[in-house]
Amino acid sequence: MKMSFETYRDKVMGCWVGKNAGGVLGAPFEQKRQINDVDFYTQDLSAGPPPNDDFDLQIIWLTAVERFGRSITASILGEYWFAYITPNWVEYGTGKANMRAGLEPPVSGHYYNQYRNSCGCFIRAELWACLAPGHPEIATRYAYEDAIVDHSGEGMYGEIFCAALQSAAFVESDTRK
Repeated sequence: MKMSFETYRDKVMGCWVGKNAGGVLGAPFEQKRQINDVDFYTQDLSAGPPPNDDFDLQIIWLTAVERFGRSITASILGEYWFAYITPNWVEYGTGKANMRAGLEPPVSGHYYNQYRNSCGCFIRAELWACLAPGHPEIATRYAYEDAIVDHSGEGMYGEIFCAALQSAAFVESDTRK
């Protein structure tokens, strides 16, 4: 299926705006088990949207893709962790510590990582879908390279699944399909 540039641009813009809005809206409630009755942002946005790993990590990956193109690998993404990602939270920190110790992906995402099955990597799946619209087989290849830096198991499979689904959504509007 062919897609016009205008349609592609509109879908990518919808993806990024939705991702940013959802990330900002949900950030104050992360790690809280509760039902939230929220109808607008609860934080001060006068200086623009605050940093949010759900969105910001994908911008760093996009920088890597701009430099390395189709040859992007988990090892390259691992190098970008060290260069640009300062937080050492849970799975991110474990992946970085493992790489610092000489454990390359996919071992870096698995070894001694109690958060390897978490959603921390499938929050990054949109980028791969946007770069491979209508080609889930391509989106999943890159999602795998992304996921194994700091995840394995269900966390990794979650990102692969989300990337495939989101890539297919560029060309399939019937949600049941």
